[in-house]
This record gives sequence, structure tokens and C-alpha cells, in this order.
Amino acid sequence: MTKEEKEVVRQWNPRYKRNVYIYLCIYGILGAVTGITNDAALSYYKIVAPHLISGLNIFNAATAILMSLMITTVHKWGYRKILLVLPPMTAIFMALTCVTTNQAVIMIAYTISWTAIGVYDLMYPLMWTSYVPGKIRTKMFSVVMIVNLITQTICTFLGGKAIVLFFSMIRKISYGEASTLSARPETMVGQTLVDYTNSYRILLLITAAVTMLAFILALFIKDIPSDYRSEGTASNTKTDKKAMYKKLLNKKAVMWIAYIAGVQLGARLIAVYVPIYLNNYLHIPRDVTSTINTFVQAAMLIGYFFAPFLEKKLGAIVSVAAGTLTCVPVMLLLANGRHLGSGMVLFVIVGILLFLRTGLANATMPIQQEVQMVIVDKDLRPAFTAVVQIAYAVVGVIDGLFTEFYLFNTQDGYANAYYIAAVIYVIASVVLLVFFAKKYNRILETSHQQEE
Repeated sequence: MTKEEKEVVRQWNPRYKRNVYIYLCIYGILGAVTGITNDAALSYYKIVAPHLISGLNIFNAATAILMSLMITTVHKWGYRKILLVLPPMTAIFMALTCVTTNQAVIMIAYTISWTAIGVYDLMYPLMWTSYVPGKIRTKMFSVVMIVNLITQTICTFLGGKAIVLFFSMIRKISYGEASTLSARPETMVGQTLVDYTNSYRILLLITAAVTMLAFILALFIKDIPSDYRSEGTASNTKTDKKAMYKKLLNKKAVMWIAYIAGVQLGARLIAVYVPIYLNNYLHIPRDVTSTINTFVQAAMLIGYFFAPFLEKKLGAIVSVAAGTLTCVPVMLLLANGRHLGSGMVLFVIVGILLFLRTGLANATMPIQQEVQMVIVDKDLRPAFTAVVQIAYAVVGVIDGLFTEFYLFNTQDGYANAYYIAAVIYVIASVVLLVFFAKKYNRILETSHQQEE
């Protein structure tokens, strides 16, 4: 940290600083939760609600719409009240997916619980642009994502091993035998399958309980209306809301949404299915799958550290586009995962490739999050975030229909998804460079100067 940055921290508003530190702790807890929900939970739902997984992006589209509705209430209710609602909302409905076998109920509960989890990802960009001084904001975007990722990585690593451990205890067999059985869950039947499924349920119930720690921390956040809206701009009427959304329909905002929607279109074909790609397509044992996912998340952690450096050297827009484009060769190799060897050789090669793809894709994520906030003014940020989530919902429906009715009809679809995503990444990056690079490449520097 430079002397200038140290001085900024020294003069930082104490209430702002406290709110930021509390949210860092909250987001760390949610990282632990996400370490389970993005890995072990997906394998659980593959067993108990297979149509949820094959059409996962449709359900994620529903969560995106619900998230967009929730985040727009920030302008009215503020940060604290929403952060107090999210933990019980997450815990209750996550637990519900473990105590019922009704697929429809599981799908609804999944949608509600994952909506609450997703809102945390939308809260910190809003809070950071309100509470963090401009000169250290990009670094603090990296810090909050790193904190989340550290706990996520730890819990992803432990989650798969916990499942195998619970499975071995329930079955009264050795850990090694349980690990071998977990490599082919699709072949399990009868009591073996019941015991394996119950192992997941135990882990998810523990995760639901841990989520409530975030509720306790949220009690200590103190916000005031000027934190989340300009004075005298509490827009409650339909006319005010209509005018607000109309202001978002400018070329800059629309093209930014086009870019991130394009990237999401490709990413959602592959990212959420990595555990299934490893376990069901490549037949890698469940505990080894979690180990690979741990290293993958470590790649995100390393990538986040480079964000401030990349933004300074390349500019915001060029950095984001470069991160997207460099993923393409790696994804083409992952599409041919079954030809990369077997046993430990396969584990290592696929692990390295996923490490590279994830690190490259996420190295500029802190930059992207900040750009998204400075594109519009303070009063429009919750609304703009909601519009972005609606775009994600549309993308999710497209992806979900495509995966449910075509791509994942065979196991090969989990590999072919990488080819499709690679093409989409190239197109999205070209759009970003053509419409943004020349005029807005240094948009973050300009924003920080204006704040001074």
C-alpha cells in the first residue's frame, strides 16, 4: 500500500470503514456457503431433482429476476434491512430441499434460497461505491472477492471429503471404499443410493445453520438514507421509476449489458456444471472432484490479486476483454477432456486447464464490478444492477432451454458446451473492444478524479 493510500485509509469515515469490515466478514461466511452450494449441492440435486440440473439455467434465470426485484429495494430500504432478511431466507429454504423428496418443492426452495445467496454478490458493489474511497476502491473490490474466495475454496475442498466421510460412516465402510463408490453415482441403487444422498443432506443442513452467522453480523451495520440514495430522491411512484429506467437506455449502458450478457451466455454453459463434468462425464471420484475445484477456486484468488495491476497498465476495458479472450484456447482443450489421459494424469491435466480458465476469466472481475457501478450515477446503481440481472435472466432461459432440450441430452454435451462457450467469448470480447476501448478504457481513473 502506498503512502497516499495509507493516508486515505487513515482519513476514512469510521462508520463507512466499520460497515465495510462487517460486510467483509459476512461475505466471508457466504463464501463458505457458496463453497458447498456451487459444488456438493449440485451433485445432490442431480440425484434428487435431475430436471433441476438439466434445466439449471432456467431456474437460475428465475433467481436472477427475483434478485433484480430485491436489489431495487435498496434505494428504499437500505443495506442493513436487506442483509437481515437474506440469512433466514437462505437457511430455511436450503434446509427444505433436504427434508422433502418432492421435486417441485425442491425446485421452488432452490430458487428462493439461491436468490438470497445471489443478492450478496450484488450488495458489495453498491456498498463499496458508497463507502470505499476512490483511491483504494479497486483494491478493496479485490479484497472482498478474495475473502469470499478463500472461505469458498476451503469449504469446496472440505465439502466433497465430508460427503465421502459421512457416506463411509453411514455405510460402515472405509473412506477409500466410499470414495471409489462416489466416482460413479449413476450406478448406485437401493440403500447405497439412499445412504449416499443422506450424506449430502447432512452437509447441506450444516451449511444452512452456518448461514445464520451472517444475520448476527448484519445487526451491527449502520446505514443512513444518504448512503444509498441522493438526498430527497426516494423514488416511489411509478412515474419516478419509469423515468429512472428510461435514463438507463443509453448506448453506453446497453452495450455494456450486451457484453456481460454474452459472457454469461457462454459461462453458464460450463461454469455451473464443472462438478458434473468432472464426476459424471470424466468419472473422477467425488473427493478428487472437490480437490480439483479447490485448486480452480485458488486460481480465482490469484487472479483477483492482479486486478489493480492490470487496470493500471492496460486500462479497465482492455483488461476485461483480454481476460475473456485468453480463456478460449483453454476451453477448446477442455472440450476434449476424455482424450487427455486417464487416472492421475487426467486429474492433473484437467485440473491445470480448469485452473487456467478460471484464473484468466476472473482476474479482471473486480475491475468489471467497479466499471458496472461507475457507468451510471448513484441513484441509478440499484436500478442498473436490476437491469443487468434481468439480462442474466433472459440469458439463463436461453441457456436452460438449450441445455434441457438439446445440449445435455447426452453426456457429451458437457464437453461440447466448451466449444460453444469459446465462440461466444470471442464475439463478446470483440463487442467490448469495438464499443468501449477507445473512449472508456480509463473510465475508472476518470471516476476517481471526479470524486476528488
